[in-house]
Amino acid sequence: MVFRSAREPALAIRCRFGGEVALRFNGKDMKEAVLKTDQFEMRILDFTPDRMRIQVRNPGQPFNFVPRFLDIAYPDRTIAVKDTGIIAIATGKTIEQVVDFQERVRIEPFLMMDLRYARRKLATITVE
Repeated sequence: MVFRSAREPALAIRCRFGGEVALRFNGKDMKEAVLKTDQFEMRILDFTPDRMRIQVRNPGQPFNFVPRFLDIAYPDRTIAVKDTGIIAIATGKTIEQVVDFQERVRIEPFLMMDLRYARRKLATITVE
């Protein structure tokens, strides 16, 4: 089961309950959402219960992106990302990274969760 943008019919998501669902990050469609921090801008390119493909852009000073600092926080528990090493990003550069979750992410209609980096909330993810 692949969770992608519901904006285009080919990218709509089939839920295990039989309907189609969409993922929204801070109220925006997944393909349109840009998650900004002091150090980087991140886009979610693809999202499955096992992994997430992201694009990280560095508009400012060079920094080290650490994928293991990402996690999905539910109200009752947190799902971390497997450690894949540190990535140095130069000024103005963009990288694509696939991050694997340590366990499957539970995605059900009307569920809300937070995407965090280094314990700071990047976005609220809603399943519609």
